[in-house]
Amino acid sequence: MKKTILLIILMIPLLSYANTYRVGDHDLLLMPTAYTMPQHDSYFTVYEVFFLNYVYGITNSTHLGAFTLFPIVKEAFETITIGAKQNYLSTDYLESALFTSYTFKTSTYSLGNVFSLSKNRGNSLHVALMFFVPEKDITGQFVVMGGYRFDPSDKISLIVEYANMTRLFEEDFNGLISFGVRFRSTNMSWELGGIRPLEDTGDFIMFPLLKATYHFH
Repeated sequence: MKKTILLIILMIPLLSYANTYRVGDHDLLLMPTAYTMPQHDSYFTVYEVFFLNYVYGITNSTHLGAFTLFPIVKEAFETITIGAKQNYLSTDYLESALFTSYTFKTSTYSLGNVFSLSKNRGNSLHVALMFFVPEKDITGQFVVMGGYRFDPSDKISLIVEYANMTRLFEEDFNGLISFGVRFRSTNMSWELGGIRPLEDTGDFIMFPLLKATYHFH
């Protein structure tokens, strides 16, 4: 269970991060995509009520954001994390972006790249590789992520994704699978889904995933 929670918390700050942008295009459920917002647009996302993320589009291809836990206690501010995403390849079918994050309190940082394959950002396949250092002087690990988004309509997306870490591979952990549905309006998107470790978890079925994003433009 600790392995599952670690992967979920690790991926959330990365969600901060042109063809036509629709609210929510910048990520799947947890993993980032290569897609970015128009310049001067921004979005605010709440995950499970406890996780907050704000991202601003500095240019059409550059995002800069901040993430923190909801300030229930003072220690929540120790989770403040900055993140950035830079789209450096944008064609009708393939986009790619670098992304990074840094947490001040723990000196945690990450650096990765994501490829997004689609036509005009519709149904899309996403693959990412990230190097993650959990703490200063601690050996870093690679995280692999992959996901697919299917859009049966302009307002609804069905999403599935997978993630695992090299250290957990060595411990015979088979990774996490996330799946859910996104409902989209002009300025809002809502996601409802679940996150399940691919191992025997007894009576446990899945973590619930509830997420809401508002797009300012």
